[in-house]
Amino acid sequence: MVDALKPPKRKNPLSYTRLPLAPPGARSRAALAFTARAAEGRLMLQQCGACGALAYPPRDICGTCWSDKLRWRDISPEGKLLAETTLHASTNVYFRERLPWRVGSVKLAVGPVVLVHLHGDVREGDDVRIIARTDKSGQGVLMALPAKETENMSDDKALRALTCDPKFRRVLVTDVRTPLGQAVVRAAL
Repeated sequence: MVDALKPPKRKNPLSYTRLPLAPPGARSRAALAFTARAAEGRLMLQQCGACGALAYPPRDICGTCWSDKLRWRDISPEGKLLAETTLHASTNVYFRERLPWRVGSVKLAVGPVVLVHLHGDVREGDDVRIIARTDKSGQGVLMALPAKETENMSDDKALRALTCDPKFRRVLVTDVRTPLGQAVVRAAL
């Protein structure tokens, strides 16, 4: 169960400050097409026009029949968490700053097994729903959420890393003189 988010304590200026880093950004052309769909919040995978197989991760040719007739299609977000693991060490600086980090593999109802970031309320064997989002480096990623809403669901640290929820975060309004900027400030107070 994810605990409710508490207001941050006053920062000690002598303590360590987490670095403002971005996740890994290098991806293939096919993965960039996945990112474009994830930016819209759409969960899509490639389907082969020749054999009908669904492809994950995104690729340039079908892994089953070697056809290049792959088309993107919306898929059902339901699945079952097959396995989970917690990373305690990482060669990537972004994840090293945020350890431990949970990842897992989910068997989708439509067939393929996908690798996902895990919400704190998800356990091995649970039914899950998958969301596609962009991370801080602008790359498409998948995250497994509980099948049903849970208490304090939006306070999960992995989910907050993929969203812009302003709860207990600093917000900089750069153009406060415009009517829109003033409306944003009034809404935030």
